[in-house]
Amino acid sequence: MNYKIFNKPVFEQAQLRSVADVTFTEEELENGMKLAVSKADPTLALYLVEIDGQKKFDVRWDDSSEIFNGWYSAWDNFVWCLNTAEKQ
Repeated sequence: MNYKIFNKPVFEQAQLRSVADVTFTEEELENGMKLAVSKADPTLALYLVEIDGQKKFDVRWDDSSEIFNGWYSAWDNFVWCLNTAEKQ
C-alpha cells in the first residue's frame, strides 16, 4: 500500500455510504479531515471537507487542490496522483 490511512472509520464509511453524518472538530471544519496521505510524497493527501454545508472530497498535492462531490472520482484522482508521485 503506497498510502497511509489517517481516519480509518471515515475512510471506510466513504467507500460504502454517505459521509453526510460525519462530524468535524473545529480544526477539521477549517482545514478538512485528512483521510489518507501518500507515503512517497507527504504533500499528497485526500481530505474530507465541508463546503456550504455539504461534505466533499479534496485531493491536495503541493499547492494545488481539487474538490470532488463523490468518493469514486476523488479516489480515482488520488490514486492517479499516487502513481505519479511514485514515479518522480
